[in-house]
Amino acid sequence: MSAIQSYATFYVDDLYFGILTSNVVELTKGTEVTPVPLAPFAVSGLINLRGQIVTAIDMRKRMKLKPNPNAESIITVFIRNNGVLFGLLIDKVSDILELVDTDLEPPPSNMPSAAYELIIGFHKLAGKLLFILDADKLILGCLSE
Repeated sequence: MSAIQSYATFYVDDLYFGILTSNVVELTKGTEVTPVPLAPFAVSGLINLRGQIVTAIDMRKRMKLKPNPNAESIITVFIRNNGVLFGLLIDKVSDILELVDTDLEPPPSNMPSAAYELIIGFHKLAGKLLFILDADKLILGCLSE
């Protein structure tokens, strides 16, 4: 039997991503990121979220994309992964979508390798593809750089 999964969707550059809503805690705009010397490449720094210190991951750096020319428009999606809170710095928030898990297809082999390794699969939508992120791979790969 097919299960329906709920995804929070967003854009990083021209790529359309989704992550399970069960991982998402909140979204904020204009969050101040404090740089950390010698941090892994994709870690932009730390965010103080109401007294909790959160690692900020730049999704463009994580996928080896060019920097966002409009840095003041960056949005932070706070996710909880294995009990730890992380902030994903993204370009644009989209919708919450409910999709049937049997429609999930394997990642396309022609994707850039930095993005390919983070993808569980994709859903074909009208006029675009929704790439589903693997929160474990996203976090673990970023912190082990």
